[in-house]
Amino acid sequence: MEREQTTIRLPADLKEQVQQKADEMGISFNETVMIAIEKFISHQS
Repeated sequence: MEREQTTIRLPADLKEQVQQKADEMGISFNETVMIAIEKFISHQS
């Protein structure tokens, strides 16, 4: 899979929540964000 680097700005509290979820799941912050975006997109179709 080809990837591009993207910078996003998040409120500090949201970033902390994402990091906590990533830690709970034993995956990276980046992977957690990708899962969330994929789920959001799949529910919008």
